[in-house]
Amino acid sequence: MSQQAHIAIDLGAESGRVIVGTLAGDRLTMHETHRFRHLPAPTPTGLCWNITDLWRQILDGLRLAQAYMDEHDIDAVSVGVDTWAVDFTTISPAGSMLGLPRAYRDPAFEEAFARVTQKITPREIYDATGIQLMALNSLFQYESRVAQDPGLFADENTLMFIPDVLHWLLCGQISVERTNASTSQMVDVRTGDWNHELLNKLGLPTGCLQTPVDPGSSIGTLRDEVADATGLPASVQVVLPPSHDTASAIAAVPADPQTNWCYLSSGTWSLLGAELDTPCINDAAAEANFTNELGVSGTTRFLKNISGLWLVQEVRRQLEREGQVLDYAELTEQAAGAEPLRTLIPVNDPCFTRPGDIIPRIQGYAKQTGQPVPESVGALVRCCLESLAMEYRNVLQILEGILGRKFDVLHIVGGGGKNGLLNRMTCHAIGIPVVVGPEEATAMGNLLTQAMGTGRLADLDAIRGVVRSSIASQRIEPDGNDAWAEPFARYLSLPTADADL
Repeated sequence: MSQQAHIAIDLGAESGRVIVGTLAGDRLTMHETHRFRHLPAPTPTGLCWNITDLWRQILDGLRLAQAYMDEHDIDAVSVGVDTWAVDFTTISPAGSMLGLPRAYRDPAFEEAFARVTQKITPREIYDATGIQLMALNSLFQYESRVAQDPGLFADENTLMFIPDVLHWLLCGQISVERTNASTSQMVDVRTGDWNHELLNKLGLPTGCLQTPVDPGSSIGTLRDEVADATGLPASVQVVLPPSHDTASAIAAVPADPQTNWCYLSSGTWSLLGAELDTPCINDAAAEANFTNELGVSGTTRFLKNISGLWLVQEVRRQLEREGQVLDYAELTEQAAGAEPLRTLIPVNDPCFTRPGDIIPRIQGYAKQTGQPVPESVGALVRCCLESLAMEYRNVLQILEGILGRKFDVLHIVGGGGKNGLLNRMTCHAIGIPVVVGPEEATAMGNLLTQAMGTGRLADLDAIRGVVRSSIASQRIEPDGNDAWAEPFARYLSLPTADADL
């Protein structure tokens, strides 16, 4: 009897891949069939995603997935897409995509942020949605794009986020998945539906907004054209995973339910938080600008967005433009050899979250604040990594204060977990054990939620049980004998250390 498989299409803000996952008993085995790089491009209307090229790469990956399954006597059951959050486009009733999706780092959205927060106070927006205020959020993109081209958002059209568009291309069915919609700052996370009152106050149209659907829902089967192009059977179901990649990653945290755990989803973005049964929307959460995003099985991801390994990615991209090509392993090796804790930057400052020429901005900030100016590649990357570790410490302390809890362990999931140097820095900065893995949390959460949606797994606890059985996680203790512990212990003993974060 042939094995059955689910297929995850996992798209980050820099790269994408297609993964075949087979579930045997309580163990998940994954095989990557295609990986590709993608980046937004400037257009006359702004910074946009090349959705056509993304779709072509996905079809190539699905064709390679079917070839792999043919070779190993595996039958595909379902497919689902997860991506980054907040970006969207609209679809007409005739099935035409009305414009390229804009990329969240487009600077035009900062202007929209200023306009919206002049009409409604940031606190009113937070109370209405429970979402951390950031200029990249869909609410501000929506205001900007409605002002630019209101016809795109007429009642007869449908707004869909990037994974929704790709699910539509797969099966022809329009849907909006709830975990991704919840990041938009247009949804009331207490109800899981659009906040029409907020949008009406801002004079924004609501007729193009379709009621969100829960992860695990089957919305149709592959279009004949997709089956023909890939070799997959037309009977393959399109099952919505948690289509926000962080929601998929958190579903795959292999936490022991008996521990008081928190998580760090580490990648281009770092997202540090805790899983709650209900949203936390109060004065302390608003002041700290924490976000409440929806997860699998009605859970809430209470977290803070931190500009993660984007910093190192930007350093690498600038070095490449200047003719110095280094991979991430080489960058990390040079950082390990640099002097510790010389220069720290506020990683979430807008100065460091916009693309392009980040090195002079790091050096300028160091000079402005009287810190040693990092000149070498190793010093620059070490500055980025140590600044992240110290920001994790700061955010964890705030999280514990808001919730009135002390956490026993931090689970690090996602591709950023491959950076062992950052993991050890993080452990010694926060002072509690760190458990690393799975690095493929997003793909695992995607695949296993599909398995839940097709009846092969019972619930979220079963998903996490499979993850625990399928991986070998690494535990790092805040051991004073570790050579990496001493610089952090010395720095944190300084009277101004936490105040300077």
